[in-house]
Amino acid sequence: MSIVILNWAKGENDPFTYFNDRLKRSFEQIGRTTRIIGIDDQMVPNLFDAHAKGTGIEFIFTWQGLGSRLTSLWDELKIPLLCYHGDHPCYQIENHSPASPWVRHIYAVPSFALFANTHIPRKKEATYFPTPILFDDKVKGNFAGDHFVLPKNMDDNRLTMGVWRNIPERQLSRFLLDAAGAVISEFKSGNHVIHHDVIESLLTPDLLSNLQHELRSDSHGAVRMLLHFLLDPIHRNAISESIIHELADIPLKIYGRGWDRFKAIENRNHEFLSFNAVSDNAFQFASNYGIVDVAPICDSLHDRTLRAMGNKSGFLVGSDWPHVSLLGKDFSDVFFDGSLGTLRSRAEQVLASPQAHRQRCQEFASRYHAQFSVFSFVKYLESVGQATH
Repeated sequence: MSIVILNWAKGENDPFTYFNDRLKRSFEQIGRTTRIIGIDDQMVPNLFDAHAKGTGIEFIFTWQGLGSRLTSLWDELKIPLLCYHGDHPCYQIENHSPASPWVRHIYAVPSFALFANTHIPRKKEATYFPTPILFDDKVKGNFAGDHFVLPKNMDDNRLTMGVWRNIPERQLSRFLLDAAGAVISEFKSGNHVIHHDVIESLLTPDLLSNLQHELRSDSHGAVRMLLHFLLDPIHRNAISESIIHELADIPLKIYGRGWDRFKAIENRNHEFLSFNAVSDNAFQFASNYGIVDVAPICDSLHDRTLRAMGNKSGFLVGSDWPHVSLLGKDFSDVFFDGSLGTLRSRAEQVLASPQAHRQRCQEFASRYHAQFSVFSFVKYLESVGQATH
């Protein structure tokens, strides 16, 4: 039986077309027949056509739950739709909660799965499997340019909190500012507590009820998701800003939007540039020093780190991912938190020997691949699909 991957080509910088091309290639390399079908006005006839031909479809894979809201379609096809989420459940909640028994949810981050199972009612719990190394942009060891690359769109926390100070709902304003401060403080003190847990620790039942009343909402669940949605970017933007400060005198190329306040500093060591489509930006992994990456939450890696692994490039990651327990070895030297001087010391090690740093990152990648291979990923997807029947 074959695998179908659903593709949506209209996202910002079109990441899904790139991801799905690599995913299809990876599935085919282990002998699985795979077809990509676009989420468009031809999706339904194409799915029925694919299912009617050959030996049919074993399961359908989609990123972020895209297409999952068409519950009547999945009920009619009776083919497992496996939604693989790289985003927290507070984003596009409708894509995390369709009711069809043929739709299953898998998260790339364990805390995302736990949050979903705690706050989104469903008959079958969401599960977790890390994203394998799917990405190889053919950098082929041709590293040049003595600079780090920071690939990150930025939502300036200073501007965000300025808006929050002036919103008319005063209890909401106070909560958002207090929670943002707590999230930033946790990052600066070690980045060990998941920032959504920090938010939950402040969100008492009485406060949630008061906020629900202030927002005139019929659902405390909707208010909870709104708060997590608004506060989620604070963590990664705090990491991004800390990188600019810690590496103030080190060459750094920053790709992405939202850096206006930092451009105005006119630091001659920092160059601000724009990205095009994801498929066209392999150059970010070809610098001599590698990337400085911003993980979306402290118990995760990030797809750019995975791309760096696939390209045998160097990387430093703002995360507290449990490398010792998952990989059986301490790789603290490729991770950093917000503690003053931590990133700086890691960066200085890279400057001292970029090649040694890349070798260290390749060792990390080798151990990661051994634990979370594409073959293991497909076998896991098969098991989830079979349990859907």
